[in-house]
This record gives sequence, structure tokens and C-alpha cells, in this order.
Amino acid sequence: MTTATELHPAAKASWKLLADRVEQERDPRHRANLEVVARHVEEEVRGDMDALMATLVPEPQYRIWGASSSTGPKGHAEVVAHYQAMFDSGKSRLEYEVTRVVVDDDTVVTEGIFRHAYTGATLAGRVVAADEVDLERWYLVEYHALVVWPIGADGLIEGEEIYAGEPPRIVRALEPGECPHLGPVDRS
Repeated sequence: MTTATELHPAAKASWKLLADRVEQERDPRHRANLEVVARHVEEEVRGDMDALMATLVPEPQYRIWGASSSTGPKGHAEVVAHYQAMFDSGKSRLEYEVTRVVVDDDTVVTEGIFRHAYTGATLAGRVVAADEVDLERWYLVEYHALVVWPIGADGLIEGEEIYAGEPPRIVRALEPGECPHLGPVDRS
């Protein structure tokens, strides 16, 4: 089980637009919808399973469209397993540079760039040919995505509809100690 971590300022700054929208929103229902999504993003990045699952309905439904081959987890057990795998691999320790936020009574939509630290071994054969990366080295990767967050009448997130506009692309190799908030806590 992964222990929750403190938020790195660079991670938190990446979703500043979402946090700003929470503060600016005057409609109580819209503000509550934005708050639950902001809390969900923060708890995912922190790796706090209990707090993360508290933002979701009991049986959430996820769908992943586009560049991913995954259809997304369905139901409580699959969603917990999905997030635990993200926590264990360090994939949840990310930046989500939110560039657009739309809200209504039943939905929040966020759009932006996800950034992760992946090893060359993770990227080999999936994103690039194995001979194009150092399998032991860490790389900064990013991809553009849009997330639709349906919100139930109880104010909890019913799941996520993730539209990945592209597969992860390598931005650059990371130097040791660079971007310590991305990837596993013990990444070197």
C-alpha cells in the first residue's frame, strides 16, 4: 500500500486554473462540483486512497477513449485496483496542466496536458522502439487529454470519461533529481 505524500508546489501549480475556478464560482452547485473534482485530483496525486475514493460514488464507471487501449475500470474494486497500480508505479504523481474548465449542474470538464516520468523500459515498444531510449533512464512524457467528470445528485463523481488526444510523447530525458514530484517517490 502506498503512503500519501505531500503535494509538490509544481504539481499543485499545474492545476491552478481549476483551483481559481473554484474560488471564482458563485453558483453553489457549480462550486461544489468544481470542489469535488479539485479534491479528487489532489488526492490522486497525493496517493491517498481513502480520500480519493471518498470523492466517488460507490460504483464509479471509467471510460478511456483515444490513444489508450484501456476501456477503464468499472465498479469499486476495479477502480481501487486501478488507482493502487497508479500509486505503486508512481504514475499518479503527475502534473495536470489544466488549460480549460467547464462546469454545469451535472458535469465538470477539464482539458489540459498530463505530464509523467516514465522509464525507458516503460516506453520501449509502447511509445518508441526499444533502441530509441535508454531502458534505465527516466523520461519526461506528456499528452493532451480532456476529462469529463459526471457528478451525481449526491455531489460525488460518478467516474471519468477520459479522451486522450495522443499517446504519451517524450519531451526529454530527465537528469537525476530533476522533476522530483513526477514518478515514484524514490525515483533517482
